[in-house]
Amino acid sequence: MYRQVSLEESRVKYTKFNLPILLLSYAFLVACAQVKDILGLPGAKVVLSNQAKTFVYECPDGYSFTVSLDGGQAWLFLPEQTIQLPHVSSGSGAKFSKKQITFWSKGNEARLESGSKVHVACKNNQAKAVWEHAKLNGVDFRALGNEPSWVLEIVNGNTIIFSDFYDKINFYVFKKPEPEVDQSTSTTIFKVKNESHVISVSIFGTTCQDTMSGELFESSVIVELDGKSFKGCGKALH
Repeated sequence: MYRQVSLEESRVKYTKFNLPILLLSYAFLVACAQVKDILGLPGAKVVLSNQAKTFVYECPDGYSFTVSLDGGQAWLFLPEQTIQLPHVSSGSGAKFSKKQITFWSKGNEARLESGSKVHVACKNNQAKAVWEHAKLNGVDFRALGNEPSWVLEIVNGNTIIFSDFYDKINFYVFKKPEPEVDQSTSTTIFKVKNESHVISVSIFGTTCQDTMSGELFESSVIVELDGKSFKGCGKALH
């Protein structure tokens, strides 16, 4: 039966799937001095990059692969190999080719030619691409939650980046968190503060189901920021 979706439900769904992109835009709206300070943090470029340059393509024939674009080259992470392709001229779209491998993308679709095998009409899975982009840029652990939407990234083991959405995007960075590990309960806790805020991140080794997408994750996560609690799910990326 058709059910009308309320404005609030629409906003929550939009925020949940687009928060990582909103965070990227927000970083360029904050004061220049603040951006300069954040850029000095290890791994902060993951959040502050202008746009995601990582794509996860899924093809109708069941084949899938990851592409990372970096200037005039493309890194292809194929099931059978990893290869770097230079950009070549093309009448339309973006084309990268070397030897017997050619990658060609236009809009949200891509074509991959690898020897005698050709995969066409491959579409980017944006939800998966966000996670792959984080992994390729040094994020060790990533978590998210809903109501309100929030995202947490632990970068290179020495920086915590946390953002939540309360009518506006709030952005927090904490340096050099020290983990407390309880192997008997498979629990890891980070407690750290910056000049204005205190955060505690508890990661439990129990499976967790996202309340909106239904996706299963390997860890349950509770974040306490200045006494405010956020619950969600996460997973290790390395």
